Amino acid sequence: MTRIALLYSFLLAAWPLAGAAQTLNGPESIEYHPRLDRTLVSNTNGGNILARASDGSLSVFTSAPGNPYGIELLAGTLFVLDSGFIRGYDIDSAVQVMNLQMPGAGFLNGITSNGIDTLYVTDFTNQTITEVDVGDLENPAIGTPVSTNSSTPNGVVFDRAQNRLLIATWGGSAKVLSLDPVTSTTPAILIQTTLSNIDGIALDCNGAIHVAAWSSCGASGGCLRRFDPPFTLNSPAQVVANGLSSPADIDYGHSTGNIAVPQFGNNTVSFHATGCEAAIFAGDYER
Repeated sequence: MTRIALLYSFLLAAWPLAGAAQTLNGPESIEYHPRLDRTLVSNTNGGNILARASDGSLSVFTSAPGNPYGIELLAGTLFVLDSGFIRGYDIDSAVQVMNLQMPGAGFLNGITSNGIDTLYVTDFTNQTITEVDVGDLENPAIGTPVSTNSSTPNGVVFDRAQNRLLIATWGGSAKVLSLDPVTSTTPAILIQTTLSNIDGIALDCNGAIHVAAWSSCGASGGCLRRFDPPFTLNSPAQVVANGLSSPADIDYGHSTGNIAVPQFGNNTVSFHATGCEAAIFAGDYER
């Protein structure tokens, strides 16, 4: 067989695999990349990060992670939680630029950042949240884990206006916790919901909290709910969307004004308007 024939045979054999790689498979976490107007999605079953273009087409950003969960875009690096590691990939080349093992990690699930140099990571199993300074990718510094006590942390978002972390919890009568990463050693309950199994959490342009819950929505399936400020322990949940299939780690896109929701149960991604206008320069730090 000639070299050309061998190459042709190889391409034919690889084609089905390439097609399969470009299919959502257990989408868990989502992150909007404003500069290239694409949405990055981690696939727990596919072991890859896919890039979804504005027309809905999918391409592989990287297939390096083995079991990616939470993802966070910060200062040109996409940080990925992957089986006890935080792995960092250059947002343009997808070259790995950080590979940090988290000591004693259980199940690393949610991740957010302060938009400058620090990540915050939830450990679902150990019921903790840990600060990681990534100002120097070659020498990241891991802080002391903070316990969430009896609450199981899942999604997390940094509230820059209030300089605090907002943490979504798993289980029945799920909570939204608030934690000052500088002065607090124990999170406080900000909102006590009637929802069950909150996975994702995000803030919109008005400071409203959006959460994605798997059940106890008052309707069939999972849901997206909004809590408007000022918050109280019993803040009422506003309906944004019902009938979602295991909605996971959500993201608010400043450049679109939408909440993006990866639906783990049916391998889809949906987008939901918040009423916020698109902000052209809001995502500069994500570049």
